[in-house]
Amino acid sequence: MIELALTPLPDDAPAVLTFRPPASASAAEVVACALTELESAASRLFPAWLPTAEQLEGPGGGGVPAVRALAIEQAAGSRHFGPFLADLAEQALRERAGPAHAARRRPIAGRFAPEVRAAGLARVVAESYRRASAALLVDVPAGLTGPQQLALAAAGEWLAAHGGFAVWLAGADLPDAARVAVRPVRLPEHVAELVATADDAPVAGPPPATLTYPPVEGRPRADSAAETALEAALVEAAWAAGRIWNRRYAARPYYVIDLVWHDERCAVEIDGDEHRGPRKFAHDRRRDVLLQLDGYAVLRFTNHQVLAELGQVLAHLEQYLRSRRTDAHKEKK
Repeated sequence: MIELALTPLPDDAPAVLTFRPPASASAAEVVACALTELESAASRLFPAWLPTAEQLEGPGGGGVPAVRALAIEQAAGSRHFGPFLADLAEQALRERAGPAHAARRRPIAGRFAPEVRAAGLARVVAESYRRASAALLVDVPAGLTGPQQLALAAAGEWLAAHGGFAVWLAGADLPDAARVAVRPVRLPEHVAELVATADDAPVAGPPPATLTYPPVEGRPRADSAAETALEAALVEAAWAAGRIWNRRYAARPYYVIDLVWHDERCAVEIDGDEHRGPRKFAHDRRRDVLLQLDGYAVLRFTNHQVLAELGQVLAHLEQYLRSRRTDAHKEKK
């Protein structure tokens, strides 16, 4: 529910990522997992944190030297550590070009100390969202043993001290980690109402990802294969002009619409398995009703539909948008 309350991020909030840690009695193992996941997130968020590299096509030709030069230039005027940022930019460019290029990258973990990686990744994440800092919302699993609770608390303290992350532990209690300060959380009214009226039953399907993070405004979700695939198809379609990804809806600013064509009053939602949970489902239905009252049609597709039936999804969108444009043209006559 805290994650839902932070969508969209308040203007003065840090960039917030949700981390689901392994159950481990080793703080070093928890930290290593967090850094690996954050590094993967940074690659997927590229080029949001290096916007000057937006037009680079890939690592072929002069791509790698160019992206490294851009990273070094950005680091020179900021708090970024140039060598780390250049290596991360090269890795992200190679991964964006596909598995064959990604296999040629040199692992960053072996070239930089954990402290350097933590601080560098915190800055990159914050830069991606144009925020001053980054925070990890740690989803504490139930049933941790005493040593596992202590390890998780120690890992959180390490990430805060060396990475500069704000670390928030939410979920199950940590009675054996008494040094962790406990603070009450006041949920926004629309989220508190969901908590009071909808059960939080578990959802069948694959477990949630170890690290999840919000979309960068104006872009498809970096951690969504479905949104990324849909945008790759839409960019080639002239009829798809005017689309906006993941923009806060001004009339109801606590809602973010996955994909919208404002002129055609068409809102599109791409749903993963988590949307089948009672609270998320109730949240979605409430948002749909409010958008419809504002004159929007809401089209919903599942991740599976986009990935397995992309042609049908595109045909549906094209037909709907063309019909709306035809209707609008008739009204003007």
